Order: sequence, then C-alpha cells, then structure tokens
Amino acid sequence: MAVLGRNMLGPLHRMREACRSSLGGRRISWDSQTDGQRRIPYQRLERSFSMKVIIAGAGIAGLAAAQALEIKGHQCEVYEQCLGPRLGGAGIFLLGNATRALDQLGVLEPLKVNGRRIKEQCIFSSDGKLIHVLSAEDFWSNCGPCLAMPRSRLIQALLSSLKRTRVNYGKAILAAHRTSAGMSAQLSDGSSVECDLVVAADGVNSWLRRATSGCRPRALGISCWRTVTDNTPNISAWTAMLGRGRTLLAIPVTASQVYLYGDCRTSEVNRNTLQDFKGMFGDFRAPLGPLIAQLDTSAEIHFSGLEEVPDFSTFEDGLVFIGDAAHACSPSMAQGAGMALEDALVLAEVVSDAPSTDVMRRRYLQHRQQRVTWVRQQARARDMLRGLSPIVRNFTLKHLGDTLYKRSYGALRSPLLDGGI
Repeated sequence: MAVLGRNMLGPLHRMREACRSSLGGRRISWDSQTDGQRRIPYQRLERSFSMKVIIAGAGIAGLAAAQALEIKGHQCEVYEQCLGPRLGGAGIFLLGNATRALDQLGVLEPLKVNGRRIKEQCIFSSDGKLIHVLSAEDFWSNCGPCLAMPRSRLIQALLSSLKRTRVNYGKAILAAHRTSAGMSAQLSDGSSVECDLVVAADGVNSWLRRATSGCRPRALGISCWRTVTDNTPNISAWTAMLGRGRTLLAIPVTASQVYLYGDCRTSEVNRNTLQDFKGMFGDFRAPLGPLIAQLDTSAEIHFSGLEEVPDFSTFEDGLVFIGDAAHACSPSMAQGAGMALEDALVLAEVVSDAPSTDVMRRRYLQHRQQRVTWVRQQARARDMLRGLSPIVRNFTLKHLGDTLYKRSYGALRSPLLDGGI
C-alpha cells in the first residue's frame, strides 16, 4: 500500500513518475482544441502503476470521478449506501460546459442520441406573456450541446462507461482517517478498506463531511416540487414562468414527457401534498399551466427544501470532497451536474500529476475554488432577481436578459484547465 503522507504521494506514485521520466518526460493530459477540450483515447492513458482510490457515493459525481480516474489509469472502487443503482429522481438539464465534460469522459455520444437537444431558453410571466428568449444553442456552441433527459439515463451512461471499477451497493463510507500505510475508509457494515485517496461524493448530506468537519447544509428558505409528466402542451424549449415568489419550469426530457419543477418560499408551504403543489401554481396560464392542471395522484412527485453547503475545506490530506458533498447550492444556475463532472476531471488531472498532497490540494483548489464560488454567487443573484417585484423583475429580464445570462455563464465557457474561472 502506498504511503500517502502530507508531503509524499507514496511509492506507487513515485514509480509512476519514474516510468514517465523513462518515457522522455512526456505528459499525458487532456488534449485541447480551439473550442475546448476533447477526450484522449482511453488506451493512451493507461499506466503501469496507479493509485488506489475509494469513492463514497455512486451518483453523478462519484461515477464521473471513477471514470475520470480510470481513464488516467488509477484503481477505483465505489461504495454506495443504496441497495442498487440510483435510477430515481426526475429530469436533468445539462448546459454546454456539462456536456463538454461528458465528452471528455467518453459518455456524451449515447446521451446525444437518447437525450433531448434544447435550443432555446424562454421565460414567461405567470399570466403567459413572453418576457425573454435566448438561443442556448448559439451561446454554448463552442462547448457542447444543451441536453435534457431523465436523470437515470445519465447514471446508466456513467455506469456503462466504467471498465475496471467495481461499484459496491448497500455500503456507505462513514469515516476516513490516515494510517501509517495510507488511508482507511470505515464502512457501514463495520469493515474497513485501505487506499491511497478517499473521494467523498456522497451528496449534500455527506456522512464524510459531517464526520470530518461537522459541516451541515443550511436551508435556503426555498421549497420545491419535482416530477415528470406527459408533454401535452408540446413544450420544446427550456421554459420558465415567473410569478410573485413562485417559479415554474418545464423541460422536455423524452419524446413525450417533460420534467416539471416548481418552487416557492418555504414559509408559504403548508403541506407538501399534490393539492398544495397544484394550488400554489393553479393560477399559472399557458404554456405551463396545463401541466399543473393535468397532475393527478398517479404522479410521482418529489418535494424537498433547497439547501446549500457552507464553505469548508474541500481537500484535506488524503480526503477530497466533490460535487454536492463539497458545494451544493441553489439549482438556479443548473450547474449541479456540471460542477460535479468538472470536479471529477480536475481531480483526475491533479491526482495524476501532483508530486505531493500539498501540491495536489493547491492545484485542485486553483482550478475549482474560484469557478465553484462564482456559480454559487450567481445562483444567489438569480434567486434574488426572481424574488423582486414582478414589475421590476420582468422589466429587467426583458431588457437585460441576454446581458445577465452572458455575465452569469460566460466564464463557464472557458476551457476547464486552461486558466478560466
């Protein structure tokens, strides 16, 4: 087992560095093009020596990390507390930076076939008046397509991409600590597993974050409903409707279904029932009002309060937090999956190249901290804008919508590892 101390990555990593030196100092990294980055063929990245990495959580962040590390030649093993693949949930919307990351992971092509390409983002008032239309396809053209799909399709694509990684279901990682041989991860069944690095990708309610820092998520004061329903109004774009303190969103995820999301202030929610959901948005007109009206007791509706993970140290010696475990925030930027996928790629890069854990931590934070902080700040700003009086909010979006969108998302179009936010 490699010794992964604070200033050393252990003999396996040193042997790999020696092997790299014997190859004439060639570095194997993500190749880049003018429009971002493309994935280097899998076989070019295999290494003779690798680190053993244990990953907590088999969601988007955990599976993406396993794939990125596997591509770089590392040995990964994933532990998931659920008894099987996490194929529940409703829909997911992936902007261009997220699909660019999926392309680098080698899983974009099947999703382009099975997902729905979203070309426009449209905002209406609750009475059905069009406020703003933006061409998402044009804005993200140098990154990747904007796609929507059931969340289960993304999970299945990531699972199918793994060639050597084993996913262990029914076991959670409850704690991790340093040993003389490296790292030890304690499992929920009482056993433990030794490794060089532990990756915490166990979501907003991360066991590992709670065990190591005591940091718990905090409520944002917003509650939401999520479901998938028949696309009877033939919604073809990302379509949002804004009321007073209420937002309704629909995105087509299959040929016949839409992902439907609604949120409001938590203080306005009496109960989380179907009737409360319908009552909260019952006065919304077309194009989305009919979707609310058609919901019945057969609909599988998920209700939750939105939470944010406060800032904390996301990279300690031998333990790194990624995805929602590290930086969950409001979904207003639609960047939950995008940030998790980017985390995975950057982590694989720095783990493969850093000569010490201090350097690894510094490089990881250099590439991720500013970008993640920016997304968090913009999500808060967008929530504040939605909360303004309808007259001020609608006027602002009508006349400054393109400018605000470019300001929020422009930095995310820059290549992931080439100095952008």
